[in-house]
Amino acid sequence: MGQTAEADLKVRLDAIRSLGGDQAAVDAAIARNILHEELGQFEDSALATYNLDDTTRDRLIAHARQDAAHAIMGIGTLTNEVRSLRRSISAVVVLLVVLIAVELPRYFA
Repeated sequence: MGQTAEADLKVRLDAIRSLGGDQAAVDAAIARNILHEELGQFEDSALATYNLDDTTRDRLIAHARQDAAHAIMGIGTLTNEVRSLRRSISAVVVLLVVLIAVELPRYFA
């Protein structure tokens, strides 16, 4: 007998946490679980029938691919922004340490 979607996700998330996985691994497990549930791979999954004509189906597939491409580009942009912010924060911390090191002796002199 197969597993339910909820039981499968619980097992995967417990494994990720026990191995020290990060949020990206958790997100990937959740996304994969949703996909497999939509594809009817769990015992409690109901495979939906949409009765779409070929033109509509093809248009939806194209839009889904476009959405995926936009998501990937957005992630790349956010990653670059985070890197830039980390560099800026590091520079500010270094400047604060230097400022404290320069000014501290003046108060005790």
